[in-house]
Amino acid sequence: MNMPVYPQQAPAQRNDPQYIAYLEQRIAALEARLPQTKLVNPSFLSRAFAVWGHHFVAQLLISLVVGFIAFILSLLFAGGVAAIFNSMSNSVYY
Repeated sequence: MNMPVYPQQAPAQRNDPQYIAYLEQRIAALEARLPQTKLVNPSFLSRAFAVWGHHFVAQLLISLVVGFIAFILSLLFAGGVAAIFNSMSNSVYY
């Protein structure tokens, strides 16, 4: 991962105005790297609905795949049952 290069190195003193400016630059650079998504929004409701939306889409995709597989299996099962009833009805009348 490429680490950003800051314009100046950290001075030794902690209460130095240059050190505070350096820290402000680092904070601004880190905040600029945050993804632009509602998942990191300060508002609780925005985060809650973002999580719910992601959960809804994931559940929708999973249910579509499982539903398609269940539909195919039900067609195979119904075809097998129909074939059994067809052979039973043919043997009764003949």
